[in-house]
Amino acid sequence: NEIHYDKDFAQANGLPGVIVHGWLICSFLGQMITDWMGESGTLVKLSCSYRRMHFPGENITCKGRVAKKHIEDSKHYVEAEIWTENPKGESAVLGSAIVFRASFW
Repeated sequence: NEIHYDKDFAQANGLPGVIVHGWLICSFLGQMITDWMGESGTLVKLSCSYRRMHFPGENITCKGRVAKKHIEDSKHYVEAEIWTENPKGESAVLGSAIVFRASFW
C-alpha cells in the first residue's frame, strides 16, 4: 500500500506521512519471542492487533510478559502477552504468542 512508501499519498489520505507496515512490526515482536525462547522452543502461534501507527525513524520498543504456563499432551506451553511502544510510551501494537518446549524455563 502506498501509505508505507509514498509521503504525498499518505498525506492525501489524512496521515502526517508514511507509516511503518504493521506486518513489519509484528515481525519484530515475533523475533523478540523467538530470541527469548531459544532453539529449544517452538513458536506455535503469533497474533497482532494494530492500535496506533509507528513512523519511520522513531524508536520502536518491543515488550512482553508471560501470561500463563500450562501442560497439555506432555508439552509445556507458555502464553505471552506482547506489545510495542512508541517513543511516548504508548502501546501501539498488541499481540500474543504461544510457545512450547520440553520443559518450562
